[in-house]
Amino acid sequence: MSEKRKPSKRGVSFRPYIEDLKSRFRTVEKKRDQIMKMGSEKLLNKLRERGNITARDRIMLFFDESTFVEHGAFGESQIKGMGMEEYQTPADGVITGFGEVNGRRVCAYATDYSVLAGSSGEGHQIKIANAIKMAAEFQVPIVGFIDSSGARLHEAAPCLPGYYDTFWLQSNYSGVIPQITVLCGGCAAGQAYSPLLTDFIIMTRTKGTRMWLGGPRATAALTQEDTSEIGGADYHMKYSGSCHYVAEDDQEAIEAVKSILSYCPDNWEEQPPYKSSTDSPNRSEKKLFEILPADPRRTYDMHDIINLIIDDGRFFEIMDNYARSAIVGFCHFNGHACGIYAGNPAYLAGCLEPDSCDKVARFITFCDCFNIPLVYLIDTPAITVGDDWERKGVIRHATKLLHTTNCATVPRICILVRKAYGGTLPIFCAKPHAADFVYVWPTGEYAPMGADGAIAIMYDRKIKELPQEDRMEYANVKKKEYFDQYVDPIKSAANLRWDFFDDIIDPSKTREVIIKALKMGKSLKKRVSPRPNRKQGNRPV
Repeated sequence: MSEKRKPSKRGVSFRPYIEDLKSRFRTVEKKRDQIMKMGSEKLLNKLRERGNITARDRIMLFFDESTFVEHGAFGESQIKGMGMEEYQTPADGVITGFGEVNGRRVCAYATDYSVLAGSSGEGHQIKIANAIKMAAEFQVPIVGFIDSSGARLHEAAPCLPGYYDTFWLQSNYSGVIPQITVLCGGCAAGQAYSPLLTDFIIMTRTKGTRMWLGGPRATAALTQEDTSEIGGADYHMKYSGSCHYVAEDDQEAIEAVKSILSYCPDNWEEQPPYKSSTDSPNRSEKKLFEILPADPRRTYDMHDIINLIIDDGRFFEIMDNYARSAIVGFCHFNGHACGIYAGNPAYLAGCLEPDSCDKVARFITFCDCFNIPLVYLIDTPAITVGDDWERKGVIRHATKLLHTTNCATVPRICILVRKAYGGTLPIFCAKPHAADFVYVWPTGEYAPMGADGAIAIMYDRKIKELPQEDRMEYANVKKKEYFDQYVDPIKSAANLRWDFFDDIIDPSKTREVIIKALKMGKSLKKRVSPRPNRKQGNRPV
């Protein structure tokens, strides 16, 4: 008969908690509920007073209903010194994750002003960097909503590695995935680098929305300047060119982001999304005959032409109040996303100057990165000249634009509406380098220099030798000779050795011509101009 065995103590382990799964889950959800309530009620009230919605409201409004998946919600500051032990930091002041926007996957983050005024600490910035990494891995767009007082000075050194990672990721994934920043509050000091590293910056006009490297108090102390106007949405739109779209409030800003995304693919390897349209590709517009003034020295607004030729007249303009002689923006042609550059004679006669060169170069670069075809509507008589412009580096800026258009690989359709002289020609009109197809309205003027300037130089001595009463008549005769020989598009089209353009078109059929050319352009696998293998070009800046 065997002896009874004593109970073995094997298998007994330490139990870190005594609750069952359901009660443990309730503990987790109680913590989650506290996180969802966000931070300081005082700061939440301040948000509402200035016309903003909360960070969580922004995320919920941005993503399709019930699609947002949050990451890092239980994160909180690990710094206990410098008074940080006095503060609660739910989600460490930033909400990050992914979801769907109009059925497409997108990653996003939103800084939470209710947590230490949205300041960026160690974990906070790591979460932002992780959100960008996730977007890069998924190969989808990343959108950031910033409402922050800058770096969290209580965590001065620990927050730096996260910033460094963020800057590196934004720089190296530029041109790989679309990156958009919405400023709906503060963005201060080194934090202001981050929005400028993304493709588009949208700013709201709500009170408190500011972006600056030096805050008001620091700037005023150093320079004794009035800083009351520095950093707002209209300031950066009008003066610095750092803002691409101004929205009245958070809701409009979110709709603007969705609009931009509707023209963009998820990443550089995909084509832009198609949007079905009932607007006929063969629609003819006789109204186009009525826009140009009879006198070519008179101005008009190029928007009138754009709105008549694009799908349904829907044009999303970028930087509409900056460098206004140049128009850039997105539209659709027969349902296909397209970027437009247009000279606008209503401002500076449509001439390009340093700021407009930068504006156009940046936009064309974005379109080229993400396979968005380009249409150029040219009434750009010149690059600005004179001492003031030369001091501002107009040659350097125009050369940057020339480099950009020559290196672009997407289909490019040029429509010469009226004037293109001098430096404008190689930038936009030179087949096959700057454009794949060039079409001209009967009003097109295409030459190294206009008749007035050319005759003044060529016949300066002869004109001065004539009696005063004969000079005007002689000059006008020579101007007509010059125009007929070198400017008139009918004469230029006859000389195929020059091969300046493909056809002189009926203006009312401009839309139809563009759509057909874009369809052909999409099939171009290799350009006529061979491209060497290289790591990257050194573009003038």
